[in-house]
Amino acid sequence: MKRTAIFSIIFALLTAFSLMSQHTLAQQPISLSLKQAQEIAAENAYNVRLAETDIETARQQVKELTATGLPQVNGSIGYNDNIGLPVQLVPGDFFGQPGQDIEVQFGTKYSANAGLSVNQLLFSGSYLVGLQAANAFLEKSREDKAKSVIDIRKTVAEAYFLVLATEEGISIIDSSLDITRKLAEETRITYENGMVEETDFDQLNLMVSNLEVSKSNSLNMLKIARSYLNFHLGYPENTEVILTQDIASLIEELKPLALIEENFDLFSNIDYRIMKRQQELAALQLKQQKSLYLPSLSAFLNYQTQAQRANWDFFDSKGKWYSSSVWGVNMSIPIFSSGERRAKVNQSRAQVEKTIIAGEQLERGLKIQYKTTADELKDALLTYGTSNQNKELSEKIFRRTGIKYQEGISGSLDLLNTQRQYLDSQSQYINAALNVLNKSIALQSMN
Repeated sequence: MKRTAIFSIIFALLTAFSLMSQHTLAQQPISLSLKQAQEIAAENAYNVRLAETDIETARQQVKELTATGLPQVNGSIGYNDNIGLPVQLVPGDFFGQPGQDIEVQFGTKYSANAGLSVNQLLFSGSYLVGLQAANAFLEKSREDKAKSVIDIRKTVAEAYFLVLATEEGISIIDSSLDITRKLAEETRITYENGMVEETDFDQLNLMVSNLEVSKSNSLNMLKIARSYLNFHLGYPENTEVILTQDIASLIEELKPLALIEENFDLFSNIDYRIMKRQQELAALQLKQQKSLYLPSLSAFLNYQTQAQRANWDFFDSKGKWYSSSVWGVNMSIPIFSSGERRAKVNQSRAQVEKTIIAGEQLERGLKIQYKTTADELKDALLTYGTSNQNKELSEKIFRRTGIKYQEGISGSLDLLNTQRQYLDSQSQYINAALNVLNKSIALQSMN
């Protein structure tokens, strides 16, 4: 018993250690580049997984419709226990008793039957068109999934950019906060020695307080941005994801100038391909309604055997079973529907026209959208270049003003103004870079 208890304790400790190891492994940070994040999202995103189930549903619908044109075999088994046989009145002339009705019971107390039927569709215009439509719907489901993948790749890229931009903003605030805190501490010392006014000391403390508030807000924004990124990646909210790329390297990788110079390929655009597939489905629907004017042809084969017994001995090999069989061909010919079929054809024809108009609208809209996005990307690149220069200049001015303040040449008001200018220029730079990235990924997703 002591050995059993010892082994139980060892097993419990090993199990606990294994669970702790698995938990630790699950909590390890995950390092991702932009492309890796996009690939993971394309596999794990909810919309992509839902689109995959739609494809499987469409695939099974094709199989279901195909099966309706193949042989259909059905069996039947029946058993009757005639508790009270029906009574029939027969003229007595048949029994040598003219003028009287003789009561006669026909049948046996027990009866059983078994049958087998086979049906085969030989021709149906609606069936043939339905097969084409089912396959077209399957292809549309695949293209819907492709659109979901394109959309999630774009969405996860934007979430990736937002996390980087927020982190960059926090880094700038930290840098400015370190400088301002150092100046505030030096000012406190000089203030205590009576060498500066109290206003200068208070001004720097206010600057530090404002920067701390800005950092706190930015950290909250970063937490939200990371939560959205994990959501699109299909990761738990507490998963730590380390982004291995920065804003500058991503701009270089996306090559926005090359994207602008590319020609718009309408037929490679997923929205345009989906619209073309919708037009095809509408045309097939019209064709199917027209096919209802055609006759349909089917063949059948029925086999049946039955037995009637006065005693319950259906499994007696000496008892007789009486078989019957028949085969034939049926043709259903539509003749007159009081205008119902014509109305359905006209509705389908109107739907075809509607998809044609929608296609023309989409085509023009996509071309305008592509050109607009390309122009916006050009402007974003110009703004990015200017803001990058301004960022560097404002940083020099801020640092020089800080030195002048330490030397007593500049006042706290000058320092405050240059700090605001520095933070504004940094913010403009980050927003300009983020705009370049978002416009680049938007243009990329259209082609």
